[in-house]
Amino acid sequence: MSAGYTPPKRKTKVVFVQLGSPEEPTPKALRKYLREFLSDPRVIDINPWVWSIILNCFVLPFRPKKSAQLYARIWDGESFPLITNTANFTDQVRSELARIDPDGRVEVNHAFLLSPPYVHDVYDSWEEDLKNGTGATKLMVIPMFPQYSESTIASGIDALAKELGKRVKIPTFEVITNFHRTHAFIDNSVRQVDDKLAALKKDGVEIDRLVVSFHGMQKRRIVQKGDDYYRHCYETFRLIVDRLEHLSPEQAVMTFQSRFGSEEWITPYTEPVVEGLIEQGHTNLLVYSPSFVADCLETTDELGHELVNDAKEWGGTIHVVECLNTDEQWCKDFARYTYTQAEGSAQDKEDLEYQLSPSDYDQMPPLLMDDDGHAHALGLIEDDAKPA
Repeated sequence: MSAGYTPPKRKTKVVFVQLGSPEEPTPKALRKYLREFLSDPRVIDINPWVWSIILNCFVLPFRPKKSAQLYARIWDGESFPLITNTANFTDQVRSELARIDPDGRVEVNHAFLLSPPYVHDVYDSWEEDLKNGTGATKLMVIPMFPQYSESTIASGIDALAKELGKRVKIPTFEVITNFHRTHAFIDNSVRQVDDKLAALKKDGVEIDRLVVSFHGMQKRRIVQKGDDYYRHCYETFRLIVDRLEHLSPEQAVMTFQSRFGSEEWITPYTEPVVEGLIEQGHTNLLVYSPSFVADCLETTDELGHELVNDAKEWGGTIHVVECLNTDEQWCKDFARYTYTQAEGSAQDKEDLEYQLSPSDYDQMPPLLMDDDGHAHALGLIEDDAKPA
């Protein structure tokens, strides 16, 4: 040990990790983005040799052009909503932490799996801080996906593990694998939806149904591999709709969007549900997607553009609730959540989340596989048009 060495003070470096976006809305940029994203075996979990042929011969030659057109609709000329919102969210959390943590025991950064700043960029900055005597003694990673799934959280953990495999200095580290039951997420989601309902009612619009639309996943992952995602989605749905002031739980339905490929995904699918509700006379619909805390292609375009236009053709109107993004109270509450995860006692951490009772799961339809290997939802609506 060199003379004059000063042991580092206890400090936690928290990294908010998001997926990322393409560099720009062009076929070239989308080809690069999709190649990296879809090459992840956590994202596409089929035979790698078979998928390599499909990806390189059928997906990458054609899909980038179509995806570029979609991304162009949410491009502001410099960036995409996910990138901007994540950076601004981190800045606001940092500002709130400065107020509640004047000693600076918790610092926050953000990183993306597929966009700069990458995880390795944040790791480089930590190593540089060590040289200056200001490096954190603990690393905490919070993937900004509320519900756990192998394709998101586990993929991020793989990226971290890969990075650690290249490094000599490795801090004590912790990964938070979900936060969907936290007061910070649920309370602010409820407020976001209730505020939208109140504003619409003030304008004379009465909402008939709330569609809580989650990002989709293959049923096989739930039934055969035991992924927790479906249960986490149901818990999110239950905790939100049971706390709304301006809409009864019976007026809410849980759906799943963003299918990819021919394999059956978790049902009911969002589009048929919306079409069916409109056919039944429920023409004013509110849609919220709590799989995301920052608006992105799936919320801004898939729901806010495509689904809105489809609903018009079917004779209805879709009103979209924005993600939490940089909402002031959300940022404050998540700053407190972050600080408690880093510095709080076991009891403090226990108090961060809502608890569910066994009876809360009575209405959760179990997912089963048919004898021929196809998945189906037992107890879900008989046709995707009937609300749960």
